[in-house]
Amino acid sequence: MPISPVRLTALSLGKLEFMLRLIAFAAVGALLGGVIVTIVGPPGAGTIAVSIAIPVGILATVLSGVGRSLGGAIGASPQVVEAARAAGRVGIARIDALRQTGTQINDQPLCELDLTVQPLHGPAFASTMRTVVPVTAIPQFQPGTERAVAVLLEGGPEVAFIDSGEAPSQDPWGVTVPARDAVPFIPVERHTRIVDGKRKGPLLGVGRAGRPKRVMLYAVVAIAAAALVVLPYHEAVVQSLSAVQDGRLRADLRQADALGDAHRALESEIGHDRVTSIVVSSDFVIVEAPLVVGETKTDRWTYRGGRVTHDGAAPIQPDFAEEQFAWSDVALDQVWPLLEEGAAQVGLPVGDATVSITRSTDDDIDSETFAHPTGSPHIVFSIGDEYGSTFFSAAADGTGLESN
Repeated sequence: MPISPVRLTALSLGKLEFMLRLIAFAAVGALLGGVIVTIVGPPGAGTIAVSIAIPVGILATVLSGVGRSLGGAIGASPQVVEAARAAGRVGIARIDALRQTGTQINDQPLCELDLTVQPLHGPAFASTMRTVVPVTAIPQFQPGTERAVAVLLEGGPEVAFIDSGEAPSQDPWGVTVPARDAVPFIPVERHTRIVDGKRKGPLLGVGRAGRPKRVMLYAVVAIAAAALVVLPYHEAVVQSLSAVQDGRLRADLRQADALGDAHRALESEIGHDRVTSIVVSSDFVIVEAPLVVGETKTDRWTYRGGRVTHDGAAPIQPDFAEEQFAWSDVALDQVWPLLEEGAAQVGLPVGDATVSITRSTDDDIDSETFAHPTGSPHIVFSIGDEYGSTFFSAAADGTGLESN
């Protein structure tokens, strides 16, 4: 009886198991990267990566487990079996035990068979193989049953059943199968197949010898997948690493280094250095800026989690181009010191205070821009608690802090 086509399909999972493990570790890396950017990135960042990584990782792990359960099966084509028969590598195998592994292939049980084999030529040996045994054929594999086999390689242990499935009425070759405990046990190497008379295994060994290389490869794949997810948010990750040293999980964008990152990213995205307002909180920076310097059509941009989003037209459009000012007009590195100074004056923590930077209102009643924000840029914020707030203002260079 030629080797089962179902068995051949199962055995081809040797390479597939390796690929599935790579996919599973890639999913783990993507999941890790998704969790990282969910924590440190803007809202919604990492959601897609996490939602894809979890089901892919579970599916790959389950299928990899199926492939692992097929590891002791033997892969050989009908041509290999015929070559063994033509070379006289045949014998009798006694089935000493039949165990179901709990895995099913095409709704048929994958079984583990303990065999004792007496080749027509050469010493006897014992081994254990895995193969799919159809439910209807289980009686043909009961312990004590003897079956004709082809020994695929000289000395075994790979064999393939070649009889019709019926126990022979008498030994066709005049050999007797010895007791199992009287012969050496030769294990089947996992995920091997017979090609051109040689035993072929996976590129990376599946045993202990190949474990360090496999672990290294899996780690590289996981790290690479995590890096691909994190890369678009690398700035937020770097900021968070710095923040962790100060006992925080996220960067506080009101502090000089993080606010400087936001400034550079926003100015690059906007395409020039003119703005009409800057709002700075611990988690985001919102800027309203003209589409073209000197014109009044103004849009809004937001920096959050290391990335800039263009939010469209500003809710309130300026009336005069004079409302614009340059980033360089403002001492951004003084924002946090001003907050700390204001908080110290009222005896409260800085908390979640938000800073607004605009031009002051023109109070010249005779000016064309009277009552519009066309005066000198200034920094405004409030420090308070549930009992009240104190408002502060300072010049754009960080001097002259006053409370109102």
